Amino acid sequence: MTKAPGIEDIFPDKMDRWNHVINSARNAFGRFNIREIIVPVIEFTDVFARGIGDDTDIVSKEMFTFEDRGGRSLTLRPEGTAGVVRAYCENGEYNRLAISKFFYIGPMFRAEKPQKGRLRQFNQLGAEIFGSDDPFHDAEIITLIDAIAKDTGISDYSVLINSIGCSDCRPAYIEELKKYYDAHSSELCEDCKRRLSKNTLRLLDCKNEGCRALREKSPRITGHLCGSCADHYTSVKNHLDTAGIRYTEDPFLVRGLDYYCKTTFEFVTNALGGQNAFAAGGRYNKLVETFGGKPTPAVGFAAGIERILLITESQQVKETRLDAYFVHAGESARDKCFSLVRSLRNQGLSADIDPSSTGMKSQMKKAERDRSRFAIIIGDTELQGGFAMVKNMDTGDQAQIPFDALAEAIARS
Repeated sequence: MTKAPGIEDIFPDKMDRWNHVINSARNAFGRFNIREIIVPVIEFTDVFARGIGDDTDIVSKEMFTFEDRGGRSLTLRPEGTAGVVRAYCENGEYNRLAISKFFYIGPMFRAEKPQKGRLRQFNQLGAEIFGSDDPFHDAEIITLIDAIAKDTGISDYSVLINSIGCSDCRPAYIEELKKYYDAHSSELCEDCKRRLSKNTLRLLDCKNEGCRALREKSPRITGHLCGSCADHYTSVKNHLDTAGIRYTEDPFLVRGLDYYCKTTFEFVTNALGGQNAFAAGGRYNKLVETFGGKPTPAVGFAAGIERILLITESQQVKETRLDAYFVHAGESARDKCFSLVRSLRNQGLSADIDPSSTGMKSQMKKAERDRSRFAIIIGDTELQGGFAMVKNMDTGDQAQIPFDALAEAIARS
């Protein structure tokens, strides 16, 4: 039996790095007063079709969708925002608050060609802020990602930002954009020919080289922003300047989801090859209404955990180690080890033993493989003397420690 393509197992030797990323993010979320929410990995398909947009690649090509026994269409979540918005709209307690801040961590699913940094089951962490159109919160989200990037050990990255306007100013821009691409329709890839009539703005997000070349001479949205959107964008940049966040304006940054308006942003790096973004997001002021809620502005982001792991794979992280591995010689010594293992665990230390192993040499090798800090050796001599021979596995130093002082000696070492 083998695992399905695009799905990875995560074994213990990689968990220290994994937990470093997760714990760094949780610490940052706490500093920004953002609280955790857990939403289902399965939703009604309409949650994503309505939230993300029928014409997006995610909904039209990449979702894992199936019918339940009642004939209802369900989908494994391809992203986090739509589910969080659905939960926010259903929960009266939180959607009555002036501002609600949530973060999530968990698996997402997309049926796409597996490649480096892009899996069919992948993991994201993200945050959403509901209840304010203040540009401060756009900058706050970007500042939060910057903090997570630095805390996880990412140093070489760029922040790209843009404004894609609102429903008042964007239609005129899209009309001009459509005229430009109509004149070059024969040069477009097949996907963009379809997008031209259904979702013109998505042409700016195409990764096809020919389409990207056409994009360079296309109209810029920044010249079509209404006064409100222009002021909002200026304020976001001013807040970022005040926070000391360096950024680059990218007039073609529209993101691949229909729900965005005003601010969009990406964190990109050269360490990932073609899939260069490890975090991205933007503002979505109409999405709550789309789900039947009252008008509620919001802004958020998502970051790929596997992509962060790829970027930081050369970084040293603190290793989780076993405190004590017990090595026994003889049945009586083994029974004493059982008692001491329980005692150490009850006092908050990690300890292990292999009761079936009888050779001390093989037990010492097991202590080495398990990266134990100490080997606690007990035989007949130690039993009679009421002490254990404690070996520091890093230095090789050994000391006799009374049984009742073991926990204290290990804890302070």
